[in-house]
Amino acid sequence: MLTSRSGSTVTDVDSKPTSEYHDEKPSKKRGRFVSRLFQVSRSSSSSHAKKMSSSSNSRPESTSSPAASSAATTPYSRSTSEQQPAYKRVLRDVPVADSVEMQQQSELVFVTSSPADSWKEEMAKLTRSIAQHSSSGGINHEDEWKAARNLASSVIRAWVVRPGAGTQSTVIPGPESFAERNKRDCLSCPKCGGVLYQVVSLACGHSFCRKCATALDHCYKCNRADNPAGQADQLKTNVTVSTLVAKWWANELTAVELRNLGNQDFSSQQYDQALDKYNQAAQSAAGDFTLLSNRSHCFSKMGKFEEALKDADLVIRLRPNWPKVRENGYYRRAEALKGLGRHEDALLSLLHCAAMERTLMSDVRDDIAKALYGIVSSAAKQKTLRTVDRTMAGGNTSRASDNDDSSSSSSDGAVMAAAAASASRCLTSETEEEDDSDVLRNSPERMMALSIHQQDIHPKLHQLIDRILSELERLQKSSQSVSIRMVDPAKVDIVDFECTLCCRLMWQPVTTPCGHSFCRTCLDRCMDHKAACPLCQTSLETYLAERKQCLTEFLDYVMATYLPNEYAERSILHDEEMKELASSHNIPIFICTMAYPTVKCPLHVFEPRYRLMIRRSMESGSRQFGMCSYVQDQPQGFAEFGTMLEVNDVEFFPDGRSVVETVGGRRFRVLRRGVLDGYCTATVEYLMDQPVDPSRVETVKALHDRVRQEAQNWISSAPANLRQRILGHFGVMPDVEPDWITLPNGPAWLWWLMAILPLNPKAQVATLSMTQIEKRLEAIQRGVAYVRQRTL
Repeated sequence: MLTSRSGSTVTDVDSKPTSEYHDEKPSKKRGRFVSRLFQVSRSSSSSHAKKMSSSSNSRPESTSSPAASSAATTPYSRSTSEQQPAYKRVLRDVPVADSVEMQQQSELVFVTSSPADSWKEEMAKLTRSIAQHSSSGGINHEDEWKAARNLASSVIRAWVVRPGAGTQSTVIPGPESFAERNKRDCLSCPKCGGVLYQVVSLACGHSFCRKCATALDHCYKCNRADNPAGQADQLKTNVTVSTLVAKWWANELTAVELRNLGNQDFSSQQYDQALDKYNQAAQSAAGDFTLLSNRSHCFSKMGKFEEALKDADLVIRLRPNWPKVRENGYYRRAEALKGLGRHEDALLSLLHCAAMERTLMSDVRDDIAKALYGIVSSAAKQKTLRTVDRTMAGGNTSRASDNDDSSSSSSDGAVMAAAAASASRCLTSETEEEDDSDVLRNSPERMMALSIHQQDIHPKLHQLIDRILSELERLQKSSQSVSIRMVDPAKVDIVDFECTLCCRLMWQPVTTPCGHSFCRTCLDRCMDHKAACPLCQTSLETYLAERKQCLTEFLDYVMATYLPNEYAERSILHDEEMKELASSHNIPIFICTMAYPTVKCPLHVFEPRYRLMIRRSMESGSRQFGMCSYVQDQPQGFAEFGTMLEVNDVEFFPDGRSVVETVGGRRFRVLRRGVLDGYCTATVEYLMDQPVDPSRVETVKALHDRVRQEAQNWISSAPANLRQRILGHFGVMPDVEPDWITLPNGPAWLWWLMAILPLNPKAQVATLSMTQIEKRLEAIQRGVAYVRQRTL
């Protein structure tokens, strides 16, 4: 292990067993050259090791002297034959062990290569491999292509994920993603980010261009997977939203229509006509980034790469975070740059494509690999030419100029081909020595190849890596943000947002599948009577059955943003209405049967007036309403006394009916009666049992025990079918509460018994109205005796 005492952590270099590289014939040796060595200063005044880089691609001078050999291998603390190639090293961070042995180690340490160094080594290796195949006439480049793809993956990962402490990793900070930006923009299409063209609103309330909606499997904003793609064909254009879009962004809609016509011409390879359509569209909407991307592509197809580059740069300024592969500004820029022969700049643009969205890594990897392969191949050709020139210079007394034309004559070409083959064999011997003979080691061809290898033969590739890292650092510091779509406040008119049913500003607007928008409460009230659109009479049975009336985000956002005062007034009015509905002074009355405290009372609701009443009780938050029995001779047909029901659960059916699970609460007396939207209301006072006189407590307790026992005797002696119906509908008799005598409604078992006794309505109302528990016990005792006499 090679360590440094300069910090809390050091870098450890793990190498594979040397036998993996040396299990060959004894006459053959395999070695590798250390790509980068650093020397730590021995100065005692510094507390940290200072690294000095030696030449990249240098080889220790061969010598037979033990001292010289030791000096050559000191930095690595291993023999030359044990050195491993840089691309085989595994890097990890390990804590420093504070030991005497470590302190006595050599001051010279090996410092592992950075990502830039690794990429440079991989590029150099790929360059040598391509040069060898080219000089030897090789045709199979599968290995080189695989190496280029691996290098591209490595570079892309560095652009997407930045290494952190230990196993942590963080996404490169920068401009917000295209999807995040679209979540903030409530006035544009969440998928394409452009103006809403032929807008449709999904069940979740988010609006899309129709073309975008047909290709969706989930909503881009809320990830709701309600098979929107299957529903989009059935959805009609949102009438209100499309009217507003045409009023506010008419020029952009015209540009979209022209762009679509241009796309058709482009598909037919009529580039001149397509360009004419794009130019007309650009006059209407100069900021349409999709249009500019298409025009840039058209320019590239026509060979007008300068114009294509200008449009691509403008797309990047408008939408630097647009992730759409092969259409975003960076990809269009790469196309134009490749056409101009600026391959390195094109590579950087492709890397920007990968940095914007992690999901695009696999989509652009092959494009980046092709760009890398082309750049490295060009470097390999230049390397081969330099090797040929210098080999020729070594074999002749005169030095060939780097600027000589290698194809001046056929004889010169033959000489250069022979020299290239010789140089290739020399470079191959750099990793495998087949003979220990001093004659072969010191041959002119080999010495010339080594001298070439010791030089920095890839300066342009190294500069490219430095550019990549520099651009990556700039991207990490970038904080550019894109503004969202705005509306001219002068064009916003409150009349455009009035509900056609209540003629007020729409509150909680919802849109039907037929494309009409209403207040949610207004639409619900209409569907209580008929499951059809109030305007066009389109059937809404499926819409009613699914019950997915979500707010239309576009309308609600515009009203809240551009009509703040009117929106606030409408909100206050709605809250006041809900408070009035939830008020205990004016409660809704359900006229059906008698209900009792603590006793469950399931209801089947199908009348429109009661559907509205139940929905309002849920929306207001009260979750309760009054229940009174029907009495013909009373005003409005309901009894003077009743019971409050608290809603536990509501189960809706596709046709609008519902089953409401309720339980009895407080008793009340009706003081005033009224009607609201078809159902009855009442002002009430709540009833409570009067405290028992202390002198009557024992008498009341004895009466309580006696009545309970008589009731149990009657139930146990009743016919089996009657007992089964009682237990199936009401359950078993409740236990006696320890403090039953002080409860506001008395013991629960009394009301359970009242619910199963077949008494006439007047007797039921009379018993419910009693506020003295002793009188109620006596009345129930008489009722039990009467029923027992009739059933036995």
